Amino acid sequence: MKKTRIDHQQDFLLFILRPLVFLWMWLDAKRVVHRDPSVNFHRKQPYVMLANHTYMFDVVHVPLRFRITPFIVASQTLFTNQPTKFLVTQVAHVIPKSKGKSDIATILHIFNAIKRGYPILIFPEGDTTFFGETGHIEEATMKLIKKLGVDVITCNVKGGYLSRPRWGTGKRRRHRIELNYNLAITKEQLKDMSPEDINNVVKKALYHNDYEYQRTIMAPHPGKQLAEGMENVAYVCPHCQSINSISTSGNKIHCDNCHADGYIDKYGFIHGFVYDNMIDWNNYQKGFTDKLRQTTIQSPANLFYLKENTEERVLIGEISFEYRDNEIHIDGAIKETIPVGEITNVIITLRRELQFFYDNRHFLVLVDKHSIAFLRALQDKY
Repeated sequence: MKKTRIDHQQDFLLFILRPLVFLWMWLDAKRVVHRDPSVNFHRKQPYVMLANHTYMFDVVHVPLRFRITPFIVASQTLFTNQPTKFLVTQVAHVIPKSKGKSDIATILHIFNAIKRGYPILIFPEGDTTFFGETGHIEEATMKLIKKLGVDVITCNVKGGYLSRPRWGTGKRRRHRIELNYNLAITKEQLKDMSPEDINNVVKKALYHNDYEYQRTIMAPHPGKQLAEGMENVAYVCPHCQSINSISTSGNKIHCDNCHADGYIDKYGFIHGFVYDNMIDWNNYQKGFTDKLRQTTIQSPANLFYLKENTEERVLIGEISFEYRDNEIHIDGAIKETIPVGEITNVIITLRRELQFFYDNRHFLVLVDKHSIAFLRALQDKY
């Protein structure tokens, strides 16, 4: 299959922009690269590359060394706003994927890109980690890889999460990441493997705990607002078990119910709140899902509808977004009550964009706070 006009345009623009992107990523983070001899950055044959998703810019760092820029499977949300829409449609090789639902069009785009000689880059977790540990990997991705029948390269990314936690609203300095490339499965080995076999190899290759890694390297990421934004992910106080009582200011953490105090140090570790990391804290608070669903969760928000055909984001207006009694209550620009049992495909994109489908509408709710509490109250998958 021949390359399209837009392929040639993107290839040319990416070639011209490559030195600037290298400079941009050099400024973004100190990058340490480990490459197994089986991985050739100048290879011309198509392949699938899989990477764990640690922070926003690993989608740029991971493919940067390869001579042929792969097509990246990315959230359809990137296609809804300018200037990002222009970059992912006219400059970068990007295939849109609607998170939380099957997308036949995405699969067709992937097969066609392989036929045109391009590699594919997939982050099989589907989203950046909120807590610092590699998340759930769908076996459906492994079925796709089996059908593609090309080499599988993995890149295990380390250090990105604590350099820039997804929940963090404050700046950190001295960003650092480590990229580890390996040829995990050859196309010959793939022929004799089941999707479950592939999944086992990929899970082992991509698993990473950024806090355990940090304990070995102790790379400082200083800042004056290291704790801010943590209330979006920490919704149970481990001292008093109260719900949504955590507040932050600067590097400090506080429980508004029991008045426990703590802080985050320059290495990213938590002090004063039982758990020194968000992985253990999150595993603890998962046991309070029933209690969470018996409470009221409220946040100011902006409401958008996403048009599926045009990928356009339409602002509806400011609202009060509230969960209580197994219902969503919206008040403000529109007034509506939505039974939780009638919504589908609940996900969080970026830091606090809550998305779901209801009544043939694609809701995008940009909440001010409590994004993970809302996510856990509204579904059971994540």
